[in-house]
Amino acid sequence: MNNRETLRELSVFGLLLAIGVAGRWAQPDWNFTPLAAVTVIGGYYFRSLLAAILLPVGILAVSDIILPAHESVAVQVSVHMMMLVPLFLGRMARHADGWQRVGLGVLGGVLPATAFFVVTNFVHWASTGMYEKSIAGLTACYIAALPFYRSMLAGDVFYLVVLVACLMIASARVPQRVRVQA
Repeated sequence: MNNRETLRELSVFGLLLAIGVAGRWAQPDWNFTPLAAVTVIGGYYFRSLLAAILLPVGILAVSDIILPAHESVAVQVSVHMMMLVPLFLGRMARHADGWQRVGLGVLGGVLPATAFFVVTNFVHWASTGMYEKSIAGLTACYIAALPFYRSMLAGDVFYLVVLVACLMIASARVPQRVRVQA
């Protein structure tokens, strides 16, 4: 990779990191954030798997400085681990073509929020004393989390559409001017 490509990748990394952190700080209560969408785009955009992994890790590490603490270490670990879902969807889309890439894009808008909802709420139920340890308690936990799921799903779809559109615009080739000598 040459210096120009390195500078472009660092710039994109910094921009995506800033979008992710600002988005989490702006609306942490209802989960309408760009975190999963930024992670999908990072997984797709960066050649280096390390850079793709460091993006959501960096967003979570920086934004968690100001956001309220997670209910338990287990919940925090599950939140961080669930960012692997959009990361790997982005990596898979990087190597896909045509409709397969479109399908992975649709999954990138829906699957991260759904997997996050299922896993993190189960961990919350299992690791905190907020709900009784029964099917009724687990059901109550999931029902209480539905507004957060709806907001996260809406945020994932919205931000993914916006970021994919930005990526497409940025990738568009501008025709070269041709000088005609008289």
